[in-house]
Amino acid sequence: MRKVWRESLPYWSHKRGIKAEDGLYMPMGNSADIDANSGATPTGNFIIHANSEIAKGNYKILMELNQSYDWNEFYTKDKFPEDEIYSGSGQVGQPSLIYASEIAPKDFDAKTYKLMELIGHGHYSGKNGGLYEDLSQITTAKQIADRIIITIQ
Repeated sequence: MRKVWRESLPYWSHKRGIKAEDGLYMPMGNSADIDANSGATPTGNFIIHANSEIAKGNYKILMELNQSYDWNEFYTKDKFPEDEIYSGSGQVGQPSLIYASEIAPKDFDAKTYKLMELIGHGHYSGKNGGLYEDLSQITTAKQIADRIIITIQ
């Protein structure tokens, strides 16, 4: 049953690089190293507050979003019948979206706002941790977030 979860955040879970007892990269609920916030997709605006004590430097901040059952004309329920995760669970839809923003040392000198940009998507069923830059078949998934802003202070 847990195999259907691997499509949720494939880019992040593969980059995390830690396999769970069942051999999948998606962590179990008791993982102590989780560095993300997860939950049901909110229906309105929301703010996530996170703090980190890090040295000034160059960083790349990433965010991966996904919404189950978000089908479109390309990502239909029967698009990949040979893929047991995509066609077997009946809840996949469009793949996860990956957003990024670059942080430079000067950004730590004063309150700074950074807009995250959509840079690609994850594998449609989570089989790998690739970043796929072709967004031509992504439609309504782009509406999950209107804009994502990082505040550095």
